[in-house]
Amino acid sequence: MNLDRRHFLQLSALGIVGTLTDIACSGRRDRPLDQPFLIATLGPDRVRELGARYRAQTPAENTADALRAALRNRGGLFAKSLDEMVEDDFAAGRVVLVDGWVLSLTEARQAALFSFNRA
Repeated sequence: MNLDRRHFLQLSALGIVGTLTDIACSGRRDRPLDQPFLIATLGPDRVRELGARYRAQTPAENTADALRAALRNRGGLFAKSLDEMVEDDFAAGRVVLVDGWVLSLTEARQAALFSFNRA
């Protein structure tokens, strides 16, 4: 099969659209609080490590109940999705530095909640 530049660009564009669609559709509102989207990017072990470090640097949020309450309270009156909460955090500057990673407060809390789950 001979792949010319135009065909390559069309296939590349199709791949990008498919990836973006998958990412957009993954932001379902029923995703569990303890399943951060970061797992797909960083892997479960790294997310657990980041979560444990966040809990260590934020003693007031070192229990699963405290983290769940903080995440639920951030959803607001209209029950925003987790992805919307992450976007809002970045837009408002609600970010934390955890082991060299700049995470939204929502991502950090989700990672911390996930860190209670053992492999």
